[in-house]
Amino acid sequence: MKASDNHPLIDDYLSSVCGCVKARELHKEIRQEMAGHLEELVHAKRGEGWDEEAAAQWAIRQMGDPEAVGRELNKVHKPRIPWGLVCWVAVLLVISLVAMYAVELAYATNENSAFASFHFLLRKAQFTMIGLLIMALLLFFDYRKLLNYSWAIYACTLLVSLAAIVWGPQVNGMKGYLYFGPVSIDWINVSPFLFILAAAGSLHNRDSSKRSLALQHLLFVFIPASVYLIAPSMSSLLIYASAYLLLLCAVRTGWFAAGSQALVFGAIGGLYIVSGYGRMRLEAFFHRYDHSMDAGYMYVQIDDAIRSAGWWGHGFAAVNKKLPYIHSDTIFTYLIYSMGWLAGGVIVTCAVWFAVHLLRILVEVRDGYGKLLISGLSALLMVQFIWSIGMSLGVLPILGGASLPFVSYGGSHLLVEMAAMGVIFSVYRRKDTIRIKG
Repeated sequence: MKASDNHPLIDDYLSSVCGCVKARELHKEIRQEMAGHLEELVHAKRGEGWDEEAAAQWAIRQMGDPEAVGRELNKVHKPRIPWGLVCWVAVLLVISLVAMYAVELAYATNENSAFASFHFLLRKAQFTMIGLLIMALLLFFDYRKLLNYSWAIYACTLLVSLAAIVWGPQVNGMKGYLYFGPVSIDWINVSPFLFILAAAGSLHNRDSSKRSLALQHLLFVFIPASVYLIAPSMSSLLIYASAYLLLLCAVRTGWFAAGSQALVFGAIGGLYIVSGYGRMRLEAFFHRYDHSMDAGYMYVQIDDAIRSAGWWGHGFAAVNKKLPYIHSDTIFTYLIYSMGWLAGGVIVTCAVWFAVHLLRILVEVRDGYGKLLISGLSALLMVQFIWSIGMSLGVLPILGGASLPFVSYGGSHLLVEMAAMGVIFSVYRRKDTIRIKG
């Protein structure tokens, strides 16, 4: 029913009701639904011989005071913020700033370090502020608009990834960086988040045909995995594959579909392992002391650092000249070394509660597409938590690029993690403002 077809009294009534509802995206639906009820009441009274204005006034009285009705609707459909999850993100960001301050002091004390004069705390604070701004902007962005751009996100992510591999510089044996003057973007480690956004949209619109399943194998398994193999970035392959397979579980795809796609991931990952470099890294993990002078060096240093830490560690900003990359790959190891197993336990506890709150909001969200977004992005973050902590303790193979979310130094991964949280918050914010059709 068009607004122009309503009696002016009814239009004024609907405007008063909607004026009390903060969820503007629901105004149109509320007007249509209430106008339908009012029209039925008006029509009934007109059938009894009432004139239109008297019938409209009577119908409005039956609906109740517009402000009272509007307030009740606002309570039901009020935008929500998952404050528990927000608090845990804030705690992790505070830990990251403390960690960067300790790292900066430790490097400054070691004059032979290449990072002796680098301002880790200031740069981390800058990235954190930008990340918070991105997260806030995405909080108010309607995540449902992403669904229409799923294939555009996929195509752009793939093309930029290929361009970064072909023309980008090689850093630590991997290609995939983009440089814009002084600004660098670790694109290969950002791309799993974008591929997951695209996959969530594709799986939401999927059908059960063999053609659709074949396209999933090609577009979301074989092509991204091949990109990560070429880069090569085993961490990106592991993180993306784990998150994508968990996404398949969220859409309750059949065992054959999930199993066959997992086999493709496994086959491509196997190519990396049987390569000379992959085999050497794996052998160093299992026989670290036999390779303590080359590929097993970092594992040995990790073992020594955590064994010597004790409950309280060697002191805030303690120097460890043998432990490399304490600002990124081994940040968790260094925090244990300097502040003890107590600090390590605090971080693990934060990660666990962070995961618990993610699971809670996933249960509360009813929109199918929103559930997929939360499932995929949460899986990406939790796989990174698990792998980064595991490799920092020496119990999982070291993979460059597997950062400790929110805590490790690095602008690219922090900004994309904050953007992921912004999307998750956007979904939760609208969980009571979206009508779920039965």
